[in-house]
Amino acid sequence: MSVKTVIGLCLLPLLVAAACGPRYDDAEKLESQGRLLQAAREYRDFAFKRPSSHDAPEALRKAARIYSVDLNLCYESKPLLERLARDYPGYKMPENAFRSIFICPDYFPAGPGRVWRYGDSQTLGRNARQVTEVTGQSSRGTTIRSSFYAGSQLVSAQSKTYRFSGTDFIERQGRTDTLILDYPLEKGKTWQSRGPEGRLTFRVEDAGLTVKVAAGVFTDCVKVSRKPAGLPSWIDEYYAPWVGKILTSVAGKDFENRVTELLSYEEKK
Repeated sequence: MSVKTVIGLCLLPLLVAAACGPRYDDAEKLESQGRLLQAAREYRDFAFKRPSSHDAPEALRKAARIYSVDLNLCYESKPLLERLARDYPGYKMPENAFRSIFICPDYFPAGPGRVWRYGDSQTLGRNARQVTEVTGQSSRGTTIRSSFYAGSQLVSAQSKTYRFSGTDFIERQGRTDTLILDYPLEKGKTWQSRGPEGRLTFRVEDAGLTVKVAAGVFTDCVKVSRKPAGLPSWIDEYYAPWVGKILTSVAGKDFENRVTELLSYEEKK
């Protein structure tokens, strides 16, 4: 057996392995077939094994998008985004696309067709109810209308607009913009803003919570305090991923009392 033959036989398994390795085209095909988990893995493996390919940064973006937006596997998408930013600084991602991946999980989904129903925690809505629903979307943001009831009697209603600025989630009431969620939401994070009640300090008091309300048990929740300047008490709001606010309480130095909680939630198609 000649030396060339021996070398060829030694190289053959390497060539076969290279030919059978992860491919960008295969990932696209898997995605088009709806096999999203397999597609994400194929995109990811392709980018890791062929980092110099011109398709590598796009493969990272697509893998991160599938993990976060389609599969809600935020822990899988975050390292891919970090690698994309670190290894491909020249890669430009549209802001909306970046935000939809980076805001994972989303603690205040404000898409069309969503309706939240709240009730007072004492009677679970028999005395007081609130129906909150998305009523419109425009370039200025998403409009959400809340209707307040005492028993079955409509007492009042108000509309607010919500929008993202970068990764800041902003609530607009009248002419006042209030930064209510500053992503990423990590325990101990604080920020300042203003609201109808004046100067405010927000703080992520806790994360990874399991919270039980009338609508059910929700995991991986965050607790955000909203403290007006100069007052001895404040508001604590609990948010569940992909659902939104599920519980509101009034708190002070040595107390916390539940006020309203989620009774039901739906996303109309």
